[in-house]
Amino acid sequence: MTIAVPSSLGLAGEEVRGVLALARAAAPGIRFEVRPEQIELHTTAPHSRETRIACGVALLNLRLALQCQGIRPLVTLLPGQSAADAAAAVRLGGYQEPDPDALALLHSLRTHRRTWTTFPKPAWWRGLLSRASEVERAWLHVRNGTDLVLCTFSQGAAAEIRAGQALQRVVLTAATAGISVALEPVSLSALRVELRQHLGDTLVPQMVLRLG
Repeated sequence: MTIAVPSSLGLAGEEVRGVLALARAAAPGIRFEVRPEQIELHTTAPHSRETRIACGVALLNLRLALQCQGIRPLVTLLPGQSAADAAAAVRLGGYQEPDPDALALLHSLRTHRRTWTTFPKPAWWRGLLSRASEVERAWLHVRNGTDLVLCTFSQGAAAEIRAGQALQRVVLTAATAGISVALEPVSLSALRVELRQHLGDTLVPQMVLRLG
């Protein structure tokens, strides 16, 4: 039996169902609470760095899906007890025409396109992906060749959620050009020590991404 989804943010229940289906893509372990005035994102496991990054991925997906419905999402990270300790809450911030960039990213999310075969010129992909990270208040540092370090401007839970949003926007932006991006397993503490002389105390490395 299909469970009815309540209306929210000016969208009918079936529209909300479609939005949530896209929001869950590539972000398991995130639970959505739908209320008339807001959509909340909760982690199904205890809060940790990994669950907060996953929440950021789901949050970016949700924002894109809402933007393509003509909704301008208003996001609050870690809203506290007003949202039952959710990792994030999204409310209606107004209406807008669907953004072409959001439509392109949502297409990448739907198709999981990975067609890149020829490595593009460094200046081109660095600019493309750097701009994507900056939209989410993050920064990309080129570590070596095809390794990129995704950094935030602060530490803590909210920064890790922002890192998840930046990660997903970079991945989807790369996919629009047929470039694949994967997380590179690293020791985060060792990475931060390694890059401190290059980044100073302003940028906080959060993860390493590898192209191709």
